[in-house]
Amino acid sequence: MPYTFIVVFLLYLTIPATGQPVQPDTSFRQVARNQAITTYEQTLYEQAHIYEGNEYIAHDHRIKIHPFYRIDSLQVGTIFYNGVHYNRVQMLYDIVRDELAVQPPGGGYRLRVRNDYVTAFSLGGYQFSRIVGDSAAGVPTGFYEVLYNGRTKALSHRVKTIHEDISSGSYRADYVQKDRFYILKEGLYHEVKSKRSLLNLFPDQAKNLRKYIRANKLKFTDDQREVAVTQVTKRYEELTK
Repeated sequence: MPYTFIVVFLLYLTIPATGQPVQPDTSFRQVARNQAITTYEQTLYEQAHIYEGNEYIAHDHRIKIHPFYRIDSLQVGTIFYNGVHYNRVQMLYDIVRDELAVQPPGGGYRLRVRNDYVTAFSLGGYQFSRIVGDSAAGVPTGFYEVLYNGRTKALSHRVKTIHEDISSGSYRADYVQKDRFYILKEGLYHEVKSKRSLLNLFPDQAKNLRKYIRANKLKFTDDQREVAVTQVTKRYEELTK
């Protein structure tokens, strides 16, 4: 049944016949309206361009650690894809391959979407943007999590690599995560590897930021760099308003 007919039919049910005085049943009308919208959106999703990709191929089953961002189960997110904003998409972000795997409505399989069609996406409340980089930009092409979104932006490129070991005579492998952090300031990207490299980007507020780092006991070790980069960038914005 064409989705336009479904919408018209369901909305028709909410309108009383002419010349028949009836008491408005707002609850019924709201339910019917919600059904019409849901049916319309569901039909659009089933025909959506986003579900026209190639099948997503799973990684080597012998690797027990999963290759995805945060968790290995489908999450509901949004994708801005080829100029269209899609809501409530079931998907996973594979950070080994730096690609999205989406599951069509009612489908038990997953598809790979085209990276070059993705402008941005959100997953589990986390926001990502696709950056097209080059040697001049100082950043590789890929998806970047937006850690802080102000005039100055803090970004993270999530990376997992496969570490293989055959020294025992049998194949063993796992994924090693090594995130990279960047600051986008005045149109240029700068990788942040240490406290010094971050403070060098904010020379006008370096003294105040050092005090802030000490007062908040921020560390730049691998497991704490994300928090430090995010909070220092936010503090810099506050100091330069």
